[in-house]
Amino acid sequence: MARFDVRLRRYLHRFLNPTDAEDALQDIYARLLRLSQKIPPPEFNAVYVFKTADSVVRDLHRRRQSRAGGHHVELPEDLAREDPSPFDELRWRQNAVLLRRAIAALSREERMVLMLHRVEGLKLTEIAERQRMPLRTVQRLLADALARCRHRLKDCGWFEL
Repeated sequence: MARFDVRLRRYLHRFLNPTDAEDALQDIYARLLRLSQKIPPPEFNAVYVFKTADSVVRDLHRRRQSRAGGHHVELPEDLAREDPSPFDELRWRQNAVLLRRAIAALSREERMVLMLHRVEGLKLTEIAERQRMPLRTVQRLLADALARCRHRLKDCGWFEL
């Protein structure tokens, strides 16, 4: 630690006031001491020591930011409501209309595979057997259906939560 002490102090004084720099220096030494007791101990080269210093400075900065009083927001009393807000209900209704339109625009085969897989929960092999199609065709139809729905919903203004 003696070979890095002067350089670490100069480095810390660039970012912190003198008392915080001393505290940070002690924290760095404590971390490096804990790490030196591991088997095998890490190689304490300049890069390793200064990365540890960066970590300590960032942790100190985060702690200060989280303690800032102006950053706290009062939570509304009805935060834990069970029912959705009127805005959420409207958004879900609009999303349902957009989804129905996107599914209706699919080809008959794509719509069938999509509904069997996503709504009824059938595996692709079960769909292939039921529809008497090759598994690869079922996979392609499902992938195409999902891609077409995704693009159509994106173009229509799908409201993500």
